Amino acid sequence: MIFERRFGSLLTIFSTNHLKSVACNLRRYVYRKLNITKCLNFNDHVSAVSKKACGVRAFLNRNIKTQNRKVKAAAYTSYVRPIVEYASTVWDPHTQKNINKLEQVQRTSARYVTGNYDYTSSVSQMTHDLQWPTLAERRKHSRLTMMFKIIKQLVDIDSSAYLTWSQSATRGHCSRLLQYTCNSNAYASSFFPRTIRDWNSLPVDPLLHQTVDGFKAHLISHPSM
Repeated sequence: MIFERRFGSLLTIFSTNHLKSVACNLRRYVYRKLNITKCLNFNDHVSAVSKKACGVRAFLNRNIKTQNRKVKAAAYTSYVRPIVEYASTVWDPHTQKNINKLEQVQRTSARYVTGNYDYTSSVSQMTHDLQWPTLAERRKHSRLTMMFKIIKQLVDIDSSAYLTWSQSATRGHCSRLLQYTCNSNAYASSFFPRTIRDWNSLPVDPLLHQTVDGFKAHLISHPSM
């Protein structure tokens, strides 16, 4: 499935199936639970998943009466967080407005888990005590992990069609990729251009890790990445 902005403000969708290509011009399209609009900014999708996640969190608040933090934290990570992380490698937002909207889901959930609704209390301290990284950090790690899988040929994506090794001798690790030239914010913030920038910024050569679990563990042990 390829999405492009063409024909003015319309969204053109090319769907390939059994060597047949069709194109339809839409202002909004829902594809496998992703809300895709003509601007390709995923504002509608972020609003939709945030609202749904808050609804599920409210349901848990009404129905799980225990004060056990471990139980409520498990409920959050099992039923709420997956809603705002589904396919996030595709739509990871770059605007602060959308990032904050998603983080608010976790911040209200932190109050639910700790049972602390005192507005003078620090929610950042609550998430720190619960050892919850920000959702933005988790999405970044998810994108980097997907890039690792693509390069290692662990997923059905032809890396040679999208990735080129950089021949630059400037400082950095030895597995840098050639960055894309982008002429729009939507393109620059899409998966490959954005994740290549993050990949090249890693302080240690990511391909020194032989397994996905080893790479994930390295990202988790270095939260600033």
